[in-house]
Amino acid sequence: MVISMHGHLHHENCTNDIAEEYSIKLQASMLNMSEELVREKIIPMMNSCDAERHVKSLQEAGIDKSLVMTVDFGMNEIVGEARWSIEEKNKWIAEQVSKYPDKLYSLCAVDPRRGVEAIELVEKAVTEWGMKGVKFHPTAGYFPDDPAFDPFYEKCVELSVPVCSHTAALINAPYVSKYADPIYLDSVAARFPDLKILMIHFGSLSWTLNCVELMFSRPNLYAELSGYQAQALFFSENFLKVLRAVLNTPLKDKLMFGTDWPYLENFLSQKDWVNWLRNIPEKAQEYGLKFRKREIENILEANAKKFLNI
Repeated sequence: MVISMHGHLHHENCTNDIAEEYSIKLQASMLNMSEELVREKIIPMMNSCDAERHVKSLQEAGIDKSLVMTVDFGMNEIVGEARWSIEEKNKWIAEQVSKYPDKLYSLCAVDPRRGVEAIELVEKAVTEWGMKGVKFHPTAGYFPDDPAFDPFYEKCVELSVPVCSHTAALINAPYVSKYADPIYLDSVAARFPDLKILMIHFGSLSWTLNCVELMFSRPNLYAELSGYQAQALFFSENFLKVLRAVLNTPLKDKLMFGTDWPYLENFLSQKDWVNWLRNIPEKAQEYGLKFRKREIENILEANAKKFLNI
């Protein structure tokens, strides 16, 4: 079995014109395409990423289950709210997931700066909609360790659900990377030792070793590997050496698989990403490294099951 800990469902009402234009600029740069072509070809594809399409993509890739979510950029002063309210966005995710209960799980994406509204939304999402936890995207403009968010974290502990927070520097304007530095999850993990925290993207290129060090000192910090498609393709030796070192430690139970579908699909497909990881025992021999298939299977399945309690 393969479980992805990071995927997205998306509807055009989950964003707005301002956010879409910023996204077009980034994708044009990353894909080496004109903005006009991105607007014509990529955006319609992104805006039609519902549960049916995602489940089909999972079947094609050999992925059995996926944790999906939206994002909350509505508190960003430049972008502003999406066409749907934050509750409408998350309810749509929950309704989509309910169509495929054997395939999909969901997170409630919410900016903790929403205060009481955020706390009430998470309680509803977990107790009424069956969502498995919370998704943060701090690049919207906040540091996750702000003490003002402590009541929010207390509610998550009460509900026994994790917080999953973006930790990668690659983000389009007007969102700001510094807020995603995993160091800002350290004091949260220290203040709330019973709160499980998942570092989405495992720090990516910029903060991988930061994540490793933090995970050693905080038993409640975990990580998933979506976004590492770039490291796999362009920094294979470095990626495999770090992975080998991590798997030699108790942290081996803390790494999970993810894809960030559909955003990296044009870069490396889910199917190819799964196969790349499964072939690590063979690939690693080129660099004098040894991996056991069981270690990779734990990343692809067992660790996620423990984290999500499924």
